[in-house]
Amino acid sequence: MHAETVEERIRHIAGSLAKSDMPPRWPPDVFAICASLLMCSGAYSLAVDDNPIQGDPVKSANRSKLIDSVGEQWRIAAVGPKKLPKEVKNWWATLFKNKETEVAEIGNNRRLCAAIINLLSASDSASYGIGIYFPDGSRTGKKGQDKFLEKADGRLLDTLNDKLGSTVCIKVHQSKGRVLPKMHTPQNGLTIRSFSHHLAFSVAPDISPAWLNAGVDDGDHKFNILVVPWPDVINPNQFRPSRKVNVSDEIEGASYGLFTYAASKGPAASFINRLITDAKRRIGPVDAIVFPELAMSEIEFARLSKTIGTGRLLVAGIGREAMEPFKSGQNEAILQVPVPFWGGQVHTQSRQSKHHRWKLTKSQVLQYGIGQNLHPSVNWWEHINLEHRTITFVTLREWLTTSVLICEDLARPDPIGDVLRAVGPNLIIALLCDAPQLIGRWPGRYAGALADDPGSSVLTVTSSGMANLSQPQPGRTNKCRTIALWRDAKAGVQEIELAPDAAAVLLNLTV
Repeated sequence: MHAETVEERIRHIAGSLAKSDMPPRWPPDVFAICASLLMCSGAYSLAVDDNPIQGDPVKSANRSKLIDSVGEQWRIAAVGPKKLPKEVKNWWATLFKNKETEVAEIGNNRRLCAAIINLLSASDSASYGIGIYFPDGSRTGKKGQDKFLEKADGRLLDTLNDKLGSTVCIKVHQSKGRVLPKMHTPQNGLTIRSFSHHLAFSVAPDISPAWLNAGVDDGDHKFNILVVPWPDVINPNQFRPSRKVNVSDEIEGASYGLFTYAASKGPAASFINRLITDAKRRIGPVDAIVFPELAMSEIEFARLSKTIGTGRLLVAGIGREAMEPFKSGQNEAILQVPVPFWGGQVHTQSRQSKHHRWKLTKSQVLQYGIGQNLHPSVNWWEHINLEHRTITFVTLREWLTTSVLICEDLARPDPIGDVLRAVGPNLIIALLCDAPQLIGRWPGRYAGALADDPGSSVLTVTSSGMANLSQPQPGRTNKCRTIALWRDAKAGVQEIELAPDAAAVLLNLTV
């Protein structure tokens, strides 16, 4: 069997760039090529080998300063007439000289390995600030436009509605690999994600990411999230079968069922406006409002968003019950995002379908008391279509980029995990239709994994209706009102309880 060479790997990633002895001018393209070579060869592990990389002209003591200097020169040359830095040309020449080397053997050629790592580092250093909003002139710390960021942000915008999603690459197609802005570098373990601060590489063609910049003023150290655990009442008969296979009182072999959920009526706009007013009086302006999974219908969200969504992020789980037996239901998240437009602000909506079906097991059927409609001895699968998988990243502050998951998507990390861990959003919001958010339950465990790697903060949110529907945990005699859970890499985990006389929780986040 033929072993892939360096040239063939570059051709796979970037086509005609494999034949050029001159490096690409656009740093994210080089980043994608080098990240792919290091991933496929595993040679990145040699960067912390006990034996120094032979032939690397960069001494470890001077490497950081040199890489930053080369990156800054490259950043300017990428969008102007200036020549590329000689170091970039030399490193690429080493790569091109060894193009017949088998990818698996890159680690045995220390000079080649050093060149690839240096190219990756310099292209990452050149790309600081991509995807993060700053006011005019502050991207570079001085007055004037940053043409590099204008081009990069323009590329993210141009690819926003692409079927395969956002990327900052120009020559590398998303089907071969994508490069996105990056928020967190993992502090544990050693993977290709450990090698960059500003750019993330992902090879997940079945995920379409969308990158939205909300354009919020820089320098604001706080962000207030109003969590509305709607609905406050859920009845067992809102869960019903939509299709059965070998299901009756006498369970037959290979039996299973499809169930659907009838979403409750959404809250009145006047009710939410009162919550906003009260929150503003107590703490300050509300920057975002979050509703749990299946909180309302799409029509009700559209009605509500016109009144309460002005100037703030609005996140809600929407749903529609299945029309038995073959018409699937709906389970999606909608993000309504304020974005800058011609000196003003408009709102854009991003939709995100659930990636995995909810599987109701016997223990859950009994826990929620829904055995009247759903036989406890059968596995029940949520009757929804699994649409093309997408994920939206929204930049809200220089220090805050958030993304949203829907229930099972938190527990089933494939295939979304590759993109999510590569980008490392500062805040992941998981919308759940689940029991109380107690530390020992599954949301806390999976949130802990993301808090550890890549280092994201995770907020899980369920409705007070589902918390009330759930039977008390062993050792508890009363219904639990813990409707949210917070977990991060610094402060650990914290249960968030809805006070007896409260209808919402206001979270004050600070950097």
